[in-house]
Formats: sequence, C-alpha cells, structure tokens
Amino acid sequence: MADAYLMTPSAGDRLACQPVTASYFHLENSIVTNGIRTDIRHFAWERRCLARFEVDSHYLDYSLGPRARGARLSSDGRGNAPPFGEIAYLPKGAEFQALCEPSEYRVLSLTFESAAAETLFESEGLTTSLPHCFDVRAPWVRQGLARLVDEVRNPGFAQDMMVETIALSLVIDLCRYLQTAQKPDESINARMADWRLRRLKERIEAGLAGPLSIVDLAQECGLSSRHLMRTFKNTVGTTISSYIADARIAQAKRELAEENAMIKVVAGNCGFQSAAAFSAAFRKATGLSPRRFREEMLYGGY
Repeated sequence: MADAYLMTPSAGDRLACQPVTASYFHLENSIVTNGIRTDIRHFAWERRCLARFEVDSHYLDYSLGPRARGARLSSDGRGNAPPFGEIAYLPKGAEFQALCEPSEYRVLSLTFESAAAETLFESEGLTTSLPHCFDVRAPWVRQGLARLVDEVRNPGFAQDMMVETIALSLVIDLCRYLQTAQKPDESINARMADWRLRRLKERIEAGLAGPLSIVDLAQECGLSSRHLMRTFKNTVGTTISSYIADARIAQAKRELAEENAMIKVVAGNCGFQSAAAFSAAFRKATGLSPRRFREEMLYGGY
C-alpha cells in the first residue's frame, strides 16, 4: 500500500521511497533503468496511523500477499474509498489521505519518471487524464507485473532492457484499461476497438477446451459484461455466446478431419462435458452426427 513517502538516499545515489509512518521498511530487490524503478518492498506498521501525501511519480503496485483489512486511501478526506485489490495505480500529482492498520506488506512497486512513460501517460490520444484506481482488474497488467516479479528476483541477460520493455507495455495496457473503465455504457451503436476484438478472439480460441464466461472475457478486455456483449454484437453481427458456440463447432470439425481422432477426446477439447452433449450440439449445428461428419470428411469428400 502507498503511504506518505520520505525520499532517502541509498547506494549509488539512487532514491528509495520509504513510508515515513512505517515501523519497518526493506528493499528486497531493485532494478532501476531509464527513470523506471522496479522494487520488491517489504514494510510493516505496528500501530494504526493516518498520513497525507502527494504522489511524486506515476505509481503502480502489485501485492505479493494479502492486503490489511481496513487500510484505505482517500482523495476526499472522508476515508470512504473502496478497499485495495491486488493491483493499485496512483497518478502523478494526486493527493491522498492514508489510513494504515497494523499490518505487514510485500509488494512489487513501479515508479515512472522516464520520458517514454511520461509521453504515454500524458498522450493526446487519451480522452481524459487517468484516474486513480485501487483495484486494477486487467489480466494483461497482472501478467506483466508477475513477469516483472520474476525478473527482479532473478535478473538475467539484458535485465535493464527487459524491465523497461515490460514496464512500458504495462503503461499502455493500464492506460487502455483505465480509459475504457471511464467510458459510459450507454452508447447503443458503439463498436469494439480492433485491438480489443483481436485480443478477445485470441482468448476464445485459446480457451475452447474450458469454460468461457462473459465475466472473465469482459475482464480480459477491460470492459463491463454489458458493454462487451453490446459492442461485440455491433461489431461482429452475432452475440458473443453464438460466436463461442460456432468456434467450438469449427474446432470440432478440424479435429474430426484427423484420421485418428476420437469423438470423446474431440468433445473434451472443444469444451463439452460429455460426448452426448457434444453430439447433440454438433448435430444441431451441422445436421450430421460427429461420426457421420467424420466419415464424410475422410471417405466421402464432404
């Protein structure tokens, strides 16, 4: 969790951001490159405390353990902000009041002072300034942060370049997610952005063997479920449920065309709970049973 920060000199004239109210603070690992600082921080509070602070740099953190219940940041001074999620983002220049409960944290923290990051955060392509977000639910952001944890703990070849590349990609994904979260859902004729549609189709194709819930797909794209369903239909011309069903059947056709394909295995690979359910859905979609379709493909030139 972020708190009031005291900038203290460390080795090599680098600066470590230490919460002034924390009773314990330790930088476990750190990589600094081109104005992007990536730390794994371990700190603790022995007693409940309040503090006010201003964020000096764009700040993103990823909790490596549970957050303390009751800990809050508030921008209105009333302490009525929602609880922290696994990932939190605080924009440069924002002011907050922090309520810290007795707790211990270990987080991956990113602070951005690089020219490249500033250009992205302040791009004219963003319709409005980015809001703070105490619970960033963007799978691509989470994946990037998890990769950074591994890199900071076990740095390898070209570590500086790797950290900078991942961090700047995180900024892009974060900006996309937060801009989408600000947009209203009321636009009846709204269409889905090309990059988001590509990402969604890739996620569906990769996940046909398992359940594909609208909620999970919406989170993947940084949209509400309602907005996802509306914009997908406006863009593709069919509902997302129908698209998934068609994708399962298309995958089944490809697998059934293989000489050694087993119907039960194909059913599982395409997300059906049983061969019977698969056969019923396949017959409804094609007019043929899976076995008959396979025979036609292999021997009848279907």
